[in-house]
Amino acid sequence: MIALGRPALAQNAFFAGPPGAEVEVEADRIFYAWDKQLLRLEGHVVARRGPGLLRAASGSLDRAHGILKLEGGVLGVQDRQVFLADAAVVDLNSRSAELTKAVLLLKDRPANPDAPRSGANTLILHGAHVRQLERGRFLAENVTLTPCDCAGDPDYELLARTAEIGDDRASLRGVHLRLLGATLPLFPLSLPLTNRQSGLLAPQIGYGGPVGFTYAQPVYLTLGRSYDLTIAPGWFTGGHMHQKTLGQRSIKGPRLGLEERYAPMEGTSGSLALDLFYDLDQHDPAGTATAGRGYGGLRGIAHLGHRTEGGAGVFAVQGLAASDVMALRDQAAQSVENSYDLFTTDLGFWRARGPLTLGADATLMQDMRIVDGNAPDRRLFGADGGRTFQRLPALFAQLSPVPFGPATFALEASAVQFARFGEPTEMERETGFGPTDRAVSPPRIYTDASRAPALRLDLAPRLTLAAAPAFPTELRLEAGARVDGWIVEGYPDRDRTRAYALLGARAAMPLERRFGSTLHRIEPAFEVRALSKPLSSGGPPFGDLTDGGGRDFRPMPDAAQQGLTAGGTIAGVPAARRAYDEIDFAAPATGAVEATVSLSQSLWTKSGRTAARILGFDLLQDALLWAGGAKARLGEGSAVASARFGPGSVDGSIRYDWSEHEVSAFGASAGLRDGRGDEAHASVGMLRGSSSERLRAGIDELFSAARFAVAPTTLTGGARAGASSPLPLGLRLAYDAYYTPGDTPSTFANLVHVGVLTLDTPCRCAGLRLSASLPTHDLRALGGPQFSLLIDLKSLGSMAAF
Repeated sequence: MIALGRPALAQNAFFAGPPGAEVEVEADRIFYAWDKQLLRLEGHVVARRGPGLLRAASGSLDRAHGILKLEGGVLGVQDRQVFLADAAVVDLNSRSAELTKAVLLLKDRPANPDAPRSGANTLILHGAHVRQLERGRFLAENVTLTPCDCAGDPDYELLARTAEIGDDRASLRGVHLRLLGATLPLFPLSLPLTNRQSGLLAPQIGYGGPVGFTYAQPVYLTLGRSYDLTIAPGWFTGGHMHQKTLGQRSIKGPRLGLEERYAPMEGTSGSLALDLFYDLDQHDPAGTATAGRGYGGLRGIAHLGHRTEGGAGVFAVQGLAASDVMALRDQAAQSVENSYDLFTTDLGFWRARGPLTLGADATLMQDMRIVDGNAPDRRLFGADGGRTFQRLPALFAQLSPVPFGPATFALEASAVQFARFGEPTEMERETGFGPTDRAVSPPRIYTDASRAPALRLDLAPRLTLAAAPAFPTELRLEAGARVDGWIVEGYPDRDRTRAYALLGARAAMPLERRFGSTLHRIEPAFEVRALSKPLSSGGPPFGDLTDGGGRDFRPMPDAAQQGLTAGGTIAGVPAARRAYDEIDFAAPATGAVEATVSLSQSLWTKSGRTAARILGFDLLQDALLWAGGAKARLGEGSAVASARFGPGSVDGSIRYDWSEHEVSAFGASAGLRDGRGDEAHASVGMLRGSSSERLRAGIDELFSAARFAVAPTTLTGGARAGASSPLPLGLRLAYDAYYTPGDTPSTFANLVHVGVLTLDTPCRCAGLRLSASLPTHDLRALGGPQFSLLIDLKSLGSMAAF
C-alpha cells in the first residue's frame, strides 16, 4: 500500500475526501518508474481517499500530474453515489473524473462500500461518457435514466442527449420519454433527486359537464424544511348549455388551486387547500337580470386539516367550506362529498389524564340544501348564509369506565352554546320552516316559531356490572341517568329541564364446535333497555322523536312527525322544537322499554396460522314492549348473510317491517376474481322512505320507539354492476354502470356508464388513468361524455408526479 499526500482543499466531489486526506492505493503488484514518477498497478486495485473508494482490475498513477487511470471494470463508491464503468480517469488535483460507458446508481441512503450494489436505488443512469464537473456535479452524454428500481425492465425511461446531475437535481436536454413501448418527445426537464424539490407536477386534464375542457398546471414549491406550497393555475372552457337550472349550466373562466402543507415541529402537521375560480358565465342565461353566482363571480371551496399533539393535549381542526351551494357541484363529478346536506368544520382541544378527558370544541356548519332546482344558486356567507345554527363553543368532560367496587363507573358532561350569525327569515318565524326546509305551503300560524340561540347543560352517569370473563355466559347490567337543562336566549318560556333514568341488561352465550379444520360458532343474545318517562319542567321538548307536529307538542309515538316535511296533512314540527344536536333526542318523552333478540352464526376455517370466516348468518329482531301512548309491537327484523368461496364472495341483508308487512330495506353484493386478475362485481341497495320504524334512534335507545305519521313510500335506491380485466403492457380496463330505478325526471341521469383505463406497472413507479363517463336517461344521452386524464410518474428520488 502506498499513501500519497495531497493539498488539503474543501471539496464535495466524487473521490474528493475530507480536507487533508491522503490517497491510499493498493494492488497485487505495483511497478514504479522513478524517472516518470509513474506507478503501474495490476490486480485488485483499490484507491481510497476519505470515504471515497475506487476498485478496478488495473490502472496507473501519474504522481507528477496527479492523474489516476483505472481500467477493467471500475467500481466507485462515495456517500449515496455508486459508479460502474469500463474505464475511469481521475484528476486528483482538480477532484474531477471522466468515465467511459458508465452506470450511476444513486442510492436512497449512503452506500455500503463492502456491498455497494445492495440497497434501494432512487436513480439508475447509463451514459456513454460521464465527466465530473466542479462542486460535485456530473455531465453525462447520450444517457438513459430511470427512477424505477426494478428487477426487470423499468416501467419507464427518460432518454436525453445530455444530463447534468447535481446534489439534488438532474437537468436534461434533448429529452424523450419511453413508456409502454412508445418513445415520446418531451421538453427540457429539471427533475428532483430528493423527496422535496420545487418543480412542475403532472398537469390536471378533464372534459365534460358544466366546465367543458379543463386544464391546470400544478407547480410545487418548497418553503424550507417544514412547509411546501402547490400552486395550480388553470382554465375552464365551459359547457355548451348556458342555463341556471341543474344539468344545464356552464362554468367558464380562470381557476387557481392553492394547497399549503406544513409540519413545523414533531407532533404538528396540517394542510390548507383552496380551489378558487372566477365564473365568467355567472349571469347565465344571457339577457336575463340575475344577481350572479358567487361574490362578483368569485367562487371556491376550502379544505382545512390540522393536528397538534403534545404534553398539553391535542388540538385538531378538520373542515370543508364553500362560497355557495353550487361551487362544488358545478366543477366536480357526482360524489358523496358534493351530495352532503351540510358542510362542517370541526375544531377542538382535549387533554387526557388517565381515564379523565377534558376539552373544548366547536362545529361550524353550512346548509348545502338546494331550495329550487330551477334557481339553485345561493351564497353561503353574509345574509344568505348566516341562518344556519352553529355549535360554538362547547366544553366537555369524559370519564372512561373506572372500577367502582365490583362494577365500573363512567360519566359524560357537557356545556354547549348554539347560535347563528344571522337572523331567521320572516317565513321561519311565521311558519316554523325556513327556505331550505322544503315545506310545501306551510300555514302562517305562529307569532315566532323560529329556532333561537340556546345554552344546554348535560350530565350522563353510567354504572355497569359484568360477569367475570371465566363465566360461561356473557352477562352485563347497566344503570344510568341523563340530566339536561336548556336556557333559550330571549325566550324564557322555552327554557327546559329534563331528567330520566336508564336500566339495561344483556345476556349472550357463545358456543363453538370443531369439525376437523372448520369451526362452527353460534351466539344467541338478548338485550333489554328501559327508559323512564322524563321528569321535566319549562317549555316543550327539543327534538323529541315522538313529536306529533303542529302548534303544540303532543307525544305521538305511533304517528310522529319529527323530521317530516310539512305539506298536505303533515303539519310538521316547527323549528323552535327541533333538535340542536343528537343529545336533544337521546330518549323519547314517552319513556320506553325495548328489547332485541339476536342469533349470530359463523363458520371459520384455518389455513396455516390464519383464520378466515367463510360463512356468516345473523338474525336480529326488535320488540317495543312499552311506550307511553303506543302499543306494544314487533319492530323490524333483519337478516345479514355472507359467504366466501374460492375466488368469489356474496353478501346480503334485508330488513322487514312487521307492522307494515313490507320490506323496509335490502342490499346485496357479489364479486368474482380469478388468478389472472379478471374480476366482476355487482351490488344493489334499496330503502323504503318513511318506513314505520326509524332507521336512526336516540343515542340512549336500542332502536327508535317512534313511527312516522305517513305511509311507507316505494323502495328507492340504486344498483351497480361492472367488471375489469388486465390487458397487455400492464394496462387494465374497467367498466361500471350505475342505475337508479323508478320514475325520475327526464333530465335526471338514471343510468351512468363509466369506463376507466389504468396503467398498472410491475414496479409501481408509473401510473396512468384515463376515465370517461356518459350520463343517460333510459339510454338517451344527456349531453356528451366527460373525460379526465391523470398521469403519475415517479420522479427521480420521490413519488411525486412531474
